[in-house]
Amino acid sequence: MKQHSLKLGLAIVAGMGLSTVGHAEEASQEAASPTAAVNHDFSVTVPEFLFFQVGSAGATIDLMDFAPTAANAGSGTDIAGTGGNASAGAAATAEVRSNAGQVTITPSNNSAGAGLTNVAANAIAYSEITPTSDSADLANPVLSNAGGTPTTPTLSGGDTTDRTATWTFVYSNTNVVEAGTYGTSARGGRVTYTASTP
Repeated sequence: MKQHSLKLGLAIVAGMGLSTVGHAEEASQEAASPTAAVNHDFSVTVPEFLFFQVGSAGATIDLMDFAPTAANAGSGTDIAGTGGNASAGAAATAEVRSNAGQVTITPSNNSAGAGLTNVAANAIAYSEITPTSDSADLANPVLSNAGGTPTTPTLSGGDTTDRTATWTFVYSNTNVVEAGTYGTSARGGRVTYTASTP
């Protein structure tokens, strides 16, 4: 993602069987203990950039899947899920790198404020999905039916950010709800995390 440019001056001119080498700077000295000094100028050009990834790379969209049993449904016992690209459970690797100032990560979803719904239009609120992060420097945003709470990763120094974390999700399971599959991309279950800089 970083662009580097290195500029040096050196020209070679050849003609008529003779060659002359032209330097950006040249020095010579005749003495008992001769010294000669020349200079080179170096330049590195780095563009402003923002890299952000949550979960699998590329076009893959990870599914965080939770399946309480009949014995524990609505009991208030957290239900660990499956899915994501990280460790066991519903977990995803989050990574953000930038040199463009304070990054803000904002969650949104496609539920139009309804939460995760099933075919009968029953709903589970996004507040039932509890996010955590293994790094306070890259917090996992709290989700809500309206979208969620933006977070700001800790700057690494100056205007740069280089943070990695594992984001984990559990289903809080505090309510008894009607049977069915809630969410997925077709029924309000898609969350989009957007990273932005000033």
